[in-house]
Amino acid sequence: MTSLLIWVLAFAVLLAVMIKSWEKGLGCVLDGLLPSVLRSDDDRWIWCPALAVLGATFIVFPVDMLMTLLVIGVIALVACKLGCWVMGKVH
Repeated sequence: MTSLLIWVLAFAVLLAVMIKSWEKGLGCVLDGLLPSVLRSDDDRWIWCPALAVLGATFIVFPVDMLMTLLVIGVIALVACKLGCWVMGKVH
């Protein structure tokens, strides 16, 4: 129960900070990084909660989050290498 309370508190704080800083920096950074397909009219209400969930989870369960990112990175690396190998065989 304590970890849930800490997670909710961290989520609320991160969400408030991200929404306040959207116009000053966070929105500009994401506009530069995201392709036009992933942008919408009001990205603030999509990306701020998503990033707040990731941040709160990282605060409460850092080892789990790092292991998840490591597994996702290994899967992405294998997929890229496999894709390059298949594309080389196609040509």
